[in-house]
Amino acid sequence: MADRNDIFFAVLRAGLWEQDLCLAAAPSPEDWLSLLQTARSQAVLGLFFRGMSRLGAAQLPLPEARLPLLAEVDRLERRSAALVRVQDALLARFSEAGLHPLVQKGTEAAKYYPRPLLRESGDIDLYFTPAQFAQAKELMAPQAPLAPDGSLVYRFSDVVVEHHPRYFDLHVRPDKLPEVPSVIAELLLLSSHILKHAIGEGVGCKQLCDMAAALARTDGSYDKAALRETLSRCGLLHWHHLLCSLLVEDLGLDPACCLPGFKACDPAPLRRIVLRGGAFGFADASRRAALGRSAFSRKLHAAGAFLKRLPFSLRYAPRETLATVGELVRGNLA
Repeated sequence: MADRNDIFFAVLRAGLWEQDLCLAAAPSPEDWLSLLQTARSQAVLGLFFRGMSRLGAAQLPLPEARLPLLAEVDRLERRSAALVRVQDALLARFSEAGLHPLVQKGTEAAKYYPRPLLRESGDIDLYFTPAQFAQAKELMAPQAPLAPDGSLVYRFSDVVVEHHPRYFDLHVRPDKLPEVPSVIAELLLLSSHILKHAIGEGVGCKQLCDMAAALARTDGSYDKAALRETLSRCGLLHWHHLLCSLLVEDLGLDPACCLPGFKACDPAPLRRIVLRGGAFGFADASRRAALGRSAFSRKLHAAGAFLKRLPFSLRYAPRETLATVGELVRGNLA
């Protein structure tokens, strides 16, 4: 029997790219239980289930295991469809007020998938220009305090909504950043978003699938030399090279979708972070335990996770890591 991680990625690739699959041997019932739990912790159960559907009947789990899973995936798709409806209603409300935010991640990432509703979405992230940010706050949540990073968080139709005053969470001068909106801006956003979670409490396969699908679907529609220059200006070229190496090796991204002259490096350092932490680090027992503690304890755990990642962070994104350290120190002193 192949390593469970190898099987997991093989099935996930089949679901991501809608490809038929034949495993070297049928997983045992115990293997399937473990694989499905990994898919849940990585927030890719929908894609994993789609990959399972590309297997031959002889390699599938027993029917009594498949039926509850089918119901679970159906609920996932219904939640995704409900979130899209809430987002449409929210954007319509903003439009009536003359406000035009940009949707970040979430459904914007899902549009690159063959079956967008299989992408698990939890909240709605919106970017407002500085001129419109205050108006949007007054319209939706005038009494709500701003988060430490300057964003606004509230609930709309029982969905968490976040307003962001910056499109990129990067410590880079505006003149070094790409025009928004643009394909290059979106790719930089997805790549840097994965980095931010990887150097902190963890990142899962959902964000990796977002990046792989976006690179594949936008290939040929933008200037790759311009993306490379942007990543270099932001100090993220080394990081992006590592990320693409993992996308190629584990998720089956065509190397032609990467930057010109791409040569894969060993993605093991990033793979370890992904497999241990899962979606936003919640697969890590210490991360889950911290959620039930005080706000100070949660901050302490987050700082500890960041410190543990420093050897990785300083190797692949030193400039952004040092800037983040400075920001954390200033925030705690304040």
